[in-house]
Amino acid sequence: MQIPDITGGMPAIDHHSHASVSRFRTVRQIEEHFATAHMEANVPAEVYDAFIAARNQGDAAALARLEADHGTQTLLDRGLLFRSTTFFATALREGCRQLYGPDADWDTQMRTAQEWGARGPSFTYDAAADLADTPIILTDVPYLDRTVWNPTRYRQVIRVDAYLYPFHTTETTLRGTEYQRFHTTFGNVLRTELKQYGMDTPPASFDAYLQFVDASLERRINEGAVALKLASAYVRPIDFGRAEQAEAQAAYESFAAGRSGDRRALENFLARRAAQVACDRGLPLQVHVGMGHPEPGMLMANTAPFLLEGFLNTRSLNRLKITLLHGGYPFSSDCAALVQTYGNVYLDFSWMPYLHHFYLRQKLAEWMEILPANKLLFGTDTAAPEFHVAAAHYARDSLNVVLDQGYQRKVWSAQQTEWLAQRILWENTAELYGLDMPRRA
Repeated sequence: MQIPDITGGMPAIDHHSHASVSRFRTVRQIEEHFATAHMEANVPAEVYDAFIAARNQGDAAALARLEADHGTQTLLDRGLLFRSTTFFATALREGCRQLYGPDADWDTQMRTAQEWGARGPSFTYDAAADLADTPIILTDVPYLDRTVWNPTRYRQVIRVDAYLYPFHTTETTLRGTEYQRFHTTFGNVLRTELKQYGMDTPPASFDAYLQFVDASLERRINEGAVALKLASAYVRPIDFGRAEQAEAQAAYESFAAGRSGDRRALENFLARRAAQVACDRGLPLQVHVGMGHPEPGMLMANTAPFLLEGFLNTRSLNRLKITLLHGGYPFSSDCAALVQTYGNVYLDFSWMPYLHHFYLRQKLAEWMEILPANKLLFGTDTAAPEFHVAAAHYARDSLNVVLDQGYQRKVWSAQQTEWLAQRILWENTAELYGLDMPRRA
């Protein structure tokens, strides 16, 4: 039976992406970036660390030595072969097919990708957004060059995590490099922001540090950020419990003096302070919940959405609009329970359209039957234009299937199916962020 195209002709807002965050990457480089787990599990930990460092630095000689001594590239190739059966691989190929020529062979598509990549940092993403009919894309990046990336289309979301770890290091006993990578990013952003205010290191006084954080956040919001985000699930539990300012101050000033302190009290106080800023400014707060990248480093237990309950029950934050990202896989039903319970909590299913096929349809059916019509948000969660196209394609496809099945089961009327599609694809995000959709030509 043919599924009706309920979403056809409807624009979409990409609620969560990383557009502009990375330079042009070939499809091979994209695949390798997400295929390191097999190699990590088959070499000594220090060899894996050396491989990631050499790859990040583009050190071809070091990579050649690691392959000769440990077979790192051979293991990576083997991992790619194993991952070729995943929906991730299927979606990447489909995105390339649609973006670079549905009737072209693979080599021609890759030549087109190279040609487009040479035409400027935003050219291919603009083409992908036009094809996907996503006139607005929210992008989680530290800084956005609005002279290159059209500010009408690309709206910046900024992470507040950089402010939570003023005296942190990347040292860890964990496997993989996720923990180190995220703390490195947080530290780089913090140093960049400190330099904006004439500082090389955090000030000795906690009051001075809070003044800096307030000024930095205010400036970045005034420059165009439309939301704040917490990505700390990659490095710690997301409970963000209550902490008094005196506790946070004692910890901060102890660290500033080179001593130890209650790191969690400091982090929690700063996270809640940033959330209050978002609430007071009427900005949504995005929170990463659930699985991370396919590499050891993140502790899954740290990402469970029920850890947020104490934070969500903060009375002064009852009007803060909070979006839980990525459908919270594998805690997708737990996320729905929170979103159903709290009127100010929403659920985005970015990342899922190009990682899951059958599972996404199952969860959409579950979510759409239990959640109010204003609670679900479409997103892609990608820096790769190929995945942007694929995610939009498969999200629409899944919505068409689930809405039609619901209509056949008499869950929704025909009018409600169209309304739900429109709400999920763009209206919910537009209302949440106060966005006006551009007029069509």
